[in-house]
Amino acid sequence: MIKAYFISDLHIGADESKEEFEKQKRFLKFLDSIYNNATHLYIVGDLFDFWFEYKYVIPKKYFDFLCEFKKLVNKGVEIHYLTGNHDFYLGAFFDEYIGIKTWPNDYEFELGGKKFYLFHGDGLAKKDTGYRILKRILRNKFNIRLYRCLHPDLGIPLARIVSGSSRKYTNQINSLRDESDYIEFAEKQFERGADYVIMGHRHNPLVHEKQGCKYVNLGDWIKFNSYGLFDGKDLDLKYYKK
Repeated sequence: MIKAYFISDLHIGADESKEEFEKQKRFLKFLDSIYNNATHLYIVGDLFDFWFEYKYVIPKKYFDFLCEFKKLVNKGVEIHYLTGNHDFYLGAFFDEYIGIKTWPNDYEFELGGKKFYLFHGDGLAKKDTGYRILKRILRNKFNIRLYRCLHPDLGIPLARIVSGSSRKYTNQINSLRDESDYIEFAEKQFERGADYVIMGHRHNPLVHEKQGCKYVNLGDWIKFNSYGLFDGKDLDLKYYKK
């Protein structure tokens, strides 16, 4: 039996607040709750509030979550991780040490006879021209190599500062609640043959259906604790409660 879970926009490590600590505990409980029935787990971007991977160094504050993912992989759960606008540089660590397949942009696949299209959704809004330019700069391979010249004790705190600024900017864009660009994009994927289109980034849980196809925006785990679940027959948007 297929039990495929979809999550996005947890922004783990965003700050040191009590709310952040509670969110992390809640998510760890969620991972524990799916341990015995999950067959697949798809992370659709922004799992961490930032992720920058050095050749020999990864951020230590994510250790608990990496261990939980490793336990799921060892159990036989197939995990895929798409980049978002906060964790865009996923190096070889997840593939080689955790067993998680990473995808640098979008990901298309078939499961249970249904065709899925996954994309975080950053830079998709037509008015978001500034971010699309910034995205090309940040993901430039030369700039990434240059950034790795910084010592991790400097590079990681700097990344957190930049990530916080990016989150505030994204929140301003998302506060407009204009879903038209995302729905239009999803419907184009329907025309290409996708049965389900799944995105995040908007921090706004949403289900849009058209002619038997379904677009689901996964919302976030900052406010909604929302996730997608495909049981082999249909895809639903659900909300986790302890």
